Amino acid sequence: MTLVDLLVTAQAFASEAAGAEHHPPSISDIWFPLANFLIYAFIIVKFAFPPIRDYLKSRRADVVTALEQSSAKKRAAEALVSEYRAKLSAVDKEIQSIHASLRDEGEREKAKLVSDGQATATKIRQDADFLADQEVKMARQQLREEMAAEAEAAARQLVTRNLTGADQNRLVDDFIQTIGSNR
Repeated sequence: MTLVDLLVTAQAFASEAAGAEHHPPSISDIWFPLANFLIYAFIIVKFAFPPIRDYLKSRRADVVTALEQSSAKKRAAEALVSEYRAKLSAVDKEIQSIHASLRDEGEREKAKLVSDGQATATKIRQDADFLADQEVKMARQQLREEMAAEAEAAARQLVTRNLTGADQNRLVDDFIQTIGSNR
């Protein structure tokens, strides 16, 4: 239905109502409903509004209290969140610090191990040189002893081949004179 149809229909009802008989209302038609309305209004205002008003006041107080509590809890939660964020950022910094200190300690340990290894290698070289020198000395001593033994054997062999009885007497006399002159 359009607006024009609505207006035409409203005009048709109005013209029919104008043609009908119109009676003035009686006093009982006005005062009794008015008195009934005033009694209901008084009962509602007297008995229904105070509990409704009390309920709405207590409900408002409950809502205000709940809002205050929730805002306090929200502030506490935000403080807790900011505290944890600060702790997390501190943890990240601490992790980086620990990584750096571990890296530094590893580098120091590596340098110490390299230094110790070099010192050990130097000590091993010195010990090896010492042992080699000792082996060479022992080999020389053994070689000298072998040469002395061979020289002694060769000298004995030469002496026994070439020494005569006259040579032996002369050697004994020279020995006795040497001992006598030394006294």
